[in-house]
Formats: sequence, structure tokens, C-alpha cells
Amino acid sequence: MRVCQQRPLLQSKPDFGVTLRTRRGVQQALRCRSAVTDIALVDKLLTARSQAEELFSAVESKGLLTPGRSEKEVDKQVFQLAAADYGTRQHWHKRTPRFGENTVHPIFVDTPDAQLKEDDICFLDLGPVFKRIEADFGRTYVLGQDPEKHKLNQALTRIFNICKQQYLSAPDIIGADFFTFVKETCAQHGYQYANDQFCAHLLGEFSHEVKFGETSTNYACPDNCTPMNAPHTNGQPRHWILEIHLLQDPKIGRYGGFYEDLLDISI
Repeated sequence: MRVCQQRPLLQSKPDFGVTLRTRRGVQQALRCRSAVTDIALVDKLLTARSQAEELFSAVESKGLLTPGRSEKEVDKQVFQLAAADYGTRQHWHKRTPRFGENTVHPIFVDTPDAQLKEDDICFLDLGPVFKRIEADFGRTYVLGQDPEKHKLNQALTRIFNICKQQYLSAPDIIGADFFTFVKETCAQHGYQYANDQFCAHLLGEFSHEVKFGETSTNYACPDNCTPMNAPHTNGQPRHWILEIHLLQDPKIGRYGGFYEDLLDISI
């Protein structure tokens, strides 16, 4: 008959403090790893933004935005320019040149092709992808000397900076409240905000839309009650793009202006 050796019973209580400290150590290590990863991503986003800004400068210097050109023509030329000079044929959202009256419509509204006219206003909204990092950049251009068009264009930058400073001073603001702040700031400057759905959205490694979906928490919109500085579901920090899209008083003219850039990252 085989006799099994009796092992002594556990006489002391387990040190749950060790387990807790170990768990905290793991969590701290994960946070440190997340922070290092995010620093790298921020650097890449800034590099992609710089390349997008250079692309816009090339559009200007090459005279792509001149009277007589159509939106479709400029769209094609921008694609060719990005491929030839910046090595990318990938754009995470549709390229959007908007001319004249089409400038009142947000990107998700399909518009008929328009030609750029003398003394006109237009904007570009581009989302090129550089080495699998998304950029998103938007600027408005005024042809001619119309004072009201120039006034609106100047207001775009001013309103963007006010709204960005508001976010940076209170990054835990919920998306719905930030959307309200943007709309009210536009109204205080005498303009209506053009997009009734959202004013900011996420940006990151391509494709953030596939990775994190199109839920309201990923937009600064009326339905988002989540703090904008809340992390992704994977624990990584989220990064935002702010869109300022103004509408001119219809008594003055039927046109708008657009300005888009990084929100939570200082340039």
C-alpha cells in the first residue's frame, strides 16, 4: 500500500499586498509602454501634417487653383501631385475641392462639379496617408479682393485657435459640449457653423475608421457624452482633428470657408 506524504497545511495568510503591488506594477508598465507608443505616434502625426502642409503649398505654387479649372480637374491634379512628389496614392477620405457655392456644403454632401471663377472663394479638404499615418488638412483660398470673403477667411483661423485653446484648457470636455462651444463661437463672430453633425473627429494610424468604428464617441457631436480625452478601447490615447466650416450671411453671399487641423496636439 502506497502512503502519500502529508503536506503541511498553509499556516499563514497570503500576502495580498504583494499581488496588489504586482498588479499595480504591471499597470504602471503598461501605462509607460502606452505613453512611449503615443509619443512615437504623435511624432508621426506631426510629420504627416507637415507633409500635407507642403502638399498644399505645392498646390498653390503650381497654380492649380486658378479661374477656369473645375473641381474634378483639380481633384485629379492633386492626386497626381501627391503621388509624384510625396509618394502617396492613398487618401483616407475623399479629396474635396469645393468652389463657389459648393463651399457651403460639408464633405459628406455630394455636389455637382463647379468651375473656379474670378473673384471667387474655394477650399481644399485632403486626407493623404503617409507611411500608413493619416493626415487631415483643410484651407480656404480667396481669389480677388472681395473684402467679405477675405474677412471670412481670416475669421476661420481666429475661430480655430479659440476653439483649440478651449480644448487644450479642458481636454476632458465631453464631445457634445465641445460641439456646442464651436457653434457658439462661430455665432459670436457673425457666422453660422455649416456642419450640423460634428465638428471634430479622430485621426491616427490608417485606418482609424476600421479599427475604432464610426460610433458617436469618435466625433465631437451632439450625441457624444464621453470626455474627448478618454482613451481608445485598447487603452491608447486618442487624437483629434478640428473642423471649422463657416457660412456667410446669405444677405452677403452664398458661400462658406473651411479650416481643418490637429486639435489636441500643439504645432
